[in-house]
Formats: sequence, C-alpha cells, structure tokens
Amino acid sequence: MDKDGFKFDLQTQRFLVNRWDTEVGSRVRDEVLEGLKSSTDIRSVLDPYVLKHKDNIEPYGYPIYPPDAMTEGDFWVLTQDDLRGIRFYNEDVSNTPSLAKKALSYASFYNCNLSGSSLEMTELSYARFEKCDLTDTAVVASGGFCTRMTDCTAVNASFWLSGFRECDFSGTDLRGAYFDGTLIEDMKVNYLTRFDLTLRRKWKKRTLPADQQPDLLRSIRMAYERAELWSQADGYFYREKTEQRKHVLWPHLKRQRCASAVSMWSQSLVSGVLSGYATKPLRVLVWGMLVSILFTCLYAWLGVPTARESIQDRYLESLYLSLTTFTTLGFGDVTYGVGSPWLRVLTTVEALIGAIWISLFVVVLAKKVFR
Repeated sequence: MDKDGFKFDLQTQRFLVNRWDTEVGSRVRDEVLEGLKSSTDIRSVLDPYVLKHKDNIEPYGYPIYPPDAMTEGDFWVLTQDDLRGIRFYNEDVSNTPSLAKKALSYASFYNCNLSGSSLEMTELSYARFEKCDLTDTAVVASGGFCTRMTDCTAVNASFWLSGFRECDFSGTDLRGAYFDGTLIEDMKVNYLTRFDLTLRRKWKKRTLPADQQPDLLRSIRMAYERAELWSQADGYFYREKTEQRKHVLWPHLKRQRCASAVSMWSQSLVSGVLSGYATKPLRVLVWGMLVSILFTCLYAWLGVPTARESIQDRYLESLYLSLTTFTTLGFGDVTYGVGSPWLRVLTTVEALIGAIWISLFVVVLAKKVFR
C-alpha cells in the first residue's frame, strides 16, 4: 500500500467493488440505501457481516483485507462502517446523517442527491462523486487522497477541517463553500470549476480566520495555473496578494514595527495599487496617464517653454511636452532653455519615470498576452 496506507492493491480494489455485486452484497446494499434514505443507523445492517480474522488488527487506522479471505463471490466488511467500494446510481440520499463516520474509499456516487447530508469524519480516499448534488453538504473533518468530485454542485457546502490531496474538482460549482481549516493540495480543475473570489466567511457559528484566506486562495490559484486557465489564475493571484497584505503583512507590521516589515507591506501596497500585482496592464496604463497629466499641470503652473497667451494653448503645450517626455520620444521642438535649470531637471525626472513605467507596462502586458 502507499498514500499512507489508503491505496489498496488491485486484488483488494476488485474485492471492495465486486463484493457489492454478490447476492448477499446486493441485498445488503439495498438495506444500506434504505437506511440512508430514512436517516437511520446503518451499522446494524453491516454488523452481521463483520469479518472475524486474526489479521484484522487495525480496521479503522490502516485497514488490511486478508488475502485468504477475499474469496470471489463472498461478502464481508471489516467494520460496521465499512462502505468501501459501494456504488449508487441516481439515488436520493439527501439530508441524511447516516453517512457520517463511514469509510467510503473507492465508493462511487453517480447523479445522486446528497444535498444537506452529513459526511462528517468520512474517509473519501479514491471515492468518486460524479454529477451529484452536494448543496449544503457538511464534509466536516473528512477527505483523503485522490477524491473525485466532478461536474457536481457543491454550493454552500462546508469543508471545515477537511483535507484533500490530489483531488479532482473538475466542473464542480463550489460557490459559497466554507473552507475553514481545509487543506487542498494538487487539486485538479477545469474551465467549468467555480470558486468564489471572496471566500465565504461564516458557517453556522464558525467564522473563517482572515489569515487563512491567502493560503486557501493560493491553493485555488495554483490549480488554475496547472490547468493553464490564466485569466482565473490572475484573479485569484490578485485576491491572494491583497488578502496577504491585509491579514498577514499588516498584522506583522503592527507587531514588529521594523524596517523590513514596513518594506514588505509597502512593496505589496505599491505593487497592488499600480499594477494589480502584475495582473492588470490597463491599471498601469491609467496610472501612467495620470502621472503624465500631473506633470502637465506642473509645467503649466511653472511656465511653458514658449510664450502662450491663452490658458488653453498653455495647457495644450504643457500636455504635448509631458507626453513626449514621458514616452521618451524626445522630439526636442519644445524644451526648456538653460535659463530654467530646475525645469530641465523636472523633465528629465519625468523621462526617467516614463521609461520605467513603459517597461512595467510591457512586462505586465506580455504576461497577460503571451502565456
């Protein structure tokens, strides 16, 4: 076994699934289904079939299915909560608490309604949910390896204290989902997967800690990057860095009050405001225009190089000088003479700012266009 003991060999995987297709297994499955629909305890259904075997030592921790007992056509379970490999198709098991604390590894749910159900402390390694309704489902302290929730509706679901590694959420709608204490690693998504940019803050009496948001947003952003969905990835990157500045760097600055903390927070603020953390080229362009207009006003106030009588002509000449200087065109037809040294320095400063600004715009634009 690998994945910390949650991945079984092929012989065991076949037994987990095929046992439910036996005569006894089919009958037990129907009884389990009735128990789920009526929200009754299904442990009593499985109790008569618990295997008594000398190797059945840690069935809840690292379950071992004894090879000598995995006879074809036989049905047995390791524990009263062992639903590994069970399959449901087009079933309505909504609002049931009976799936809580069950082992659903390698289980499959196709086009099933599990809305409002409880999956508290449920083992979901290698489980598959396809085209299922998981609205308002409480997936609390649950999860596992390689869980698949594809093309599902999981609006307003709660994943409090759950963990998913190498999971597949392709096509699943997770808007309004609650992710307090949730670990998500190596998640797979596609262009139909939907998360909130602003993560849900409250679920029942719980509130999502603000300092968890950057890590959660990073997990979502990295999933979109692996899928090469750059537009979505940029949106979550901007949100991640914004939340990091507000809820990580700012509290750190207030605690430490040192130059490095001030520098990190200031750099984050400037990068966010000017370029949206290198995700918004239009914002760079707009700020560049505003800087150019600022210098236009300074030139008009301090005096244009040539004599202009009307205010309109003075501002138009100032605008022309500012734009040609900011864009480093340098035509030279309108310049300050040797009699205005400080104004010549001012135009040089604008040219330097413009060169840096154009470089920033090119970098941000190239990042958006050429990925």
